[in-house]
Amino acid sequence: MNIQTVRDNLRNTIAGKEQKLTEWKSVKATLHPVMFQTLVPMLEINIDELKRILGDVEQCIKETV
Repeated sequence: MNIQTVRDNLRNTIAGKEQKLTEWKSVKATLHPVMFQTLVPMLEINIDELKRILGDVEQCIKETV
């Protein structure tokens, strides 16, 4: 595994989580309110963290080129 593979895996993970977040937000009425109020913010925080990590990884790639 190399740093480019890590970058690609992060991009795929972020995309999958963003898709899940969109799905949850579109079916809000069918989700239990407590589940919606806890899982959605946790997923948003997780996506933000992964995006920061992805930024770090992309910076490392630029520095090695």
